Amino acid sequence: MAIRKKIGYRIDPLDLNTRKAIGVKIPFTKKGVFQFNYTTKDQIKSNLINLLLTSPGERYHEPSYGVGLREVLFDQNVETNQRIANLKARIDQNTQFYIPQIEVNDLKVTPEGQQLRIKIDYTVLLDNDTNEISITL
Repeated sequence: MAIRKKIGYRIDPLDLNTRKAIGVKIPFTKKGVFQFNYTTKDQIKSNLINLLLTSPGERYHEPSYGVGLREVLFDQNVETNQRIANLKARIDQNTQFYIPQIEVNDLKVTPEGQQLRIKIDYTVLLDNDTNEISITL
């Protein structure tokens, strides 16, 4: 196990120009208008949501990008515990590869009737700030 040295608060160079957008905010909330992220932490959160909601093969020139929640959600012939274990492994593998700026602290996948709730607690490695996202499908 690697020992991480606590360096203190660091600022990403992209965050220094507060008037320049870094990326598009997800989820889309306004009709016909994109909202933008101006900090790297907000963009990392949007990237993580995008990774979870994208199916493999859906992204152009990146056939392995995406977790594929829709396929797992509607898979009917697999036992629930096995399905949850496969989904957790898929989420962990994809976040390590496509979003190396974060470290996943806690990953919970809980079925609730016909719905599936996913909660991810993660740490942004740039400044050791913790954040979480929760998605219900």
